[in-house]
Amino acid sequence: MKQSLKRTTFFSLALAGAMQFSLAHASAQGLLDIYNKAVEKDPVLAGAKYAANAGKEKTRQGLSLLLPRMSVSANASYDYSRNQYGQNVFNLSDTETLSDSRNYGFEIAQPLFRAADIKAYSQSKIVALQTEIQLKLAEQELILRVAQAYFDVLSANENLQVNKAQAKAFKESLERAKLTFKVGTSTKTDKLEAQARYDLARANVISAENQLAIARQSLASIIGEAPDTLKKLKNNAELRKLKADNIQYWVDTAIARNLQLGLANTGYKISQIEVTKLKSDRLPTLDLIANANKANRYNSFLDKNIDATNASINLQISMPIYTGGLVSSRIREAENLKFQQQQNKINVQRQVILQTQQAYLNSYNGLQQVNALQQALTSSNSALEATRKGLDVGVRTNLDLLDSQQQYFSTERDFRIAKYNYLLSLLNLKASAGILDKADIESLDTILD
Repeated sequence: MKQSLKRTTFFSLALAGAMQFSLAHASAQGLLDIYNKAVEKDPVLAGAKYAANAGKEKTRQGLSLLLPRMSVSANASYDYSRNQYGQNVFNLSDTETLSDSRNYGFEIAQPLFRAADIKAYSQSKIVALQTEIQLKLAEQELILRVAQAYFDVLSANENLQVNKAQAKAFKESLERAKLTFKVGTSTKTDKLEAQARYDLARANVISAENQLAIARQSLASIIGEAPDTLKKLKNNAELRKLKADNIQYWVDTAIARNLQLGLANTGYKISQIEVTKLKSDRLPTLDLIANANKANRYNSFLDKNIDATNASINLQISMPIYTGGLVSSRIREAENLKFQQQQNKINVQRQVILQTQQAYLNSYNGLQQVNALQQALTSSNSALEATRKGLDVGVRTNLDLLDSQQQYFSTERDFRIAKYNYLLSLLNLKASAGILDKADIESLDTILD
């Protein structure tokens, strides 16, 4: 029994060496490897890229309103007519007429002044900018999704390994309780308590295995394939602190660079231009129109070919007088939509500030929690060793040992998962500030082993 007690003494060292994934047939993939696969295969990012390419066309479409428009036309006709008079007092003879004509035309129209189209061009450039921001937002969200899914797998695996080690320790305690009950040095309650703890630990192992499988499938849904063995956090990895340990710095950065707020700002600008564009519909428009036509016609009655050519250059001015109230109604509608976008911008800014403050506090306190749990783990380990020794000399019971093991394993699990939560909180803070990019993935990849 004493030899059995000594085996559990080395649990902490054995647990660190047991942290590996079941799929050991392939080389371990790091966070950067998974991210690169996601960039290639994630459908959400691919859709955002197509949307951004489509958005670029908006600028070209807006510019087309200010450029000349040219058109050509051609038509051909064949006409035949026959007049039969029969017997008449004027002795008119029957007639037949055949005509064959060809017409060709060319027209060019150059807008000289169209205020609404000028505003539409300005608006199209902001729409294109909006799609670029949406693409950057999709890229940023992909980083967060990949990191979350990757660390979820690692956390689930850590949880599984801790639960397995816990089940093993409780099994040994159960065997000890059975033995001591058999020799009469412990009660039946001690044995039943040990059995209950072991049974619960086995159930936790099954739950942890299920969580790991779900986490792996979540990661697979992003990269389009089942992930291989993943690199885990180095045991001696130094968790980086915030470079700017000032909450106001992060709030100011978020107001200037947050992508969601950028979308709200562009939406408001678009609505502002829409109002001025609709008001411009009341202004006169001036166009330069030039056209040329050529016609060739044969008339059988005259038995001649007739050629006709004409050309003209015109300045055309147009100004709406009354549209049944349509323009005024559209202006009022656009103004209300502008105010709606303004309120949306205010709301988004407030949410961004709150989100950034929360992300900063999660990051700042997350590191403090990791340090506190590390100290708690050391204390729990010391308490566990002391309980084992107390059990050997008879001043502690098997139930005391079960409680100490429970506390140790719980602290071990919380400590390992807290490190991943802290790393995710850093990414979320940078995302809130609008400065998250691939370099952050590369930085995290260096502390994986």
